[in-house]
Amino acid sequence: MGGDVRAIGQAGENVGSLLDRITAPLHAAISILLHMDKSLIVAVNGPVAGGGLGLVAVGDIVLAAEKAHFSMAYAGIGFSPDGGSSWLLPRLIGLRKTQELAFTNRRLTAAEAVALGLVTRSVADDDLARDAQDVAESLAKGPVGAFAATRRLLLAAGANTPEAQMGMEALSVRMQAEGLEGREGVAAFLGKRPPDFVSI
Repeated sequence: MGGDVRAIGQAGENVGSLLDRITAPLHAAISILLHMDKSLIVAVNGPVAGGGLGLVAVGDIVLAAEKAHFSMAYAGIGFSPDGGSSWLLPRLIGLRKTQELAFTNRRLTAAEAVALGLVTRSVADDDLARDAQDVAESLAKGPVGAFAATRRLLLAAGANTPEAQMGMEALSVRMQAEGLEGREGVAAFLGKRPPDFVSI
C-alpha cells in the first residue's frame, strides 16, 4: 500500500497535478476516517509505504500479519510526507521516532511496528482475516456510542489544555451515563450479568 512511483516518474511536467489528484482523495479519506464515529480496525497483510502509513496510523486497532512491513519511503525518492503521516505519527509514536523513520527510510517489521506503537498486535499470516473479523464482531457488540465519544476525546486531546480536556470528559461521561448505553452498562454491572448493548 503506497503511491505508484512509476506513474509519478512518468508524469514528467504534469507531476504536480498528478500528485494533487492522488493526495486530495487520500487526504479526504483519512479525514473522514479520523472523524467518523465508528471504530476503525485496520488489517495489514503486506508492505505499507508512504501514504499508506497514514491509513494505518488512523486506525483504532491495527493488526498486522507477521509478513507485513512498514516504511515512510519518502526520503528515498526525495519527497516529504503526505497522507496525514506528519500529523498522525508524532502523536502515535512520538516526534523522535517519526523523525528517524522519515529521515532514514528504515523498514519496520511487524514486530518492530508493534514495539513502536504503530501496530496494536502482530498475528500469524493465516490468522489475520479471522482475527480482524473477531475484533470487529467484538466491538460491534460493545457500547458503540461510548467508543465514538472516546474517539472524539482522544482526537481532541492534543489541542486541549488538561483543564479543557477534563471538561470535555466530564460532559461526555455525563452524556453516556444518562444515555441508554450507560444505563444498560450500570444495570448489567449491578445485576452481575453481561451488558447487552446490541438490543438497546
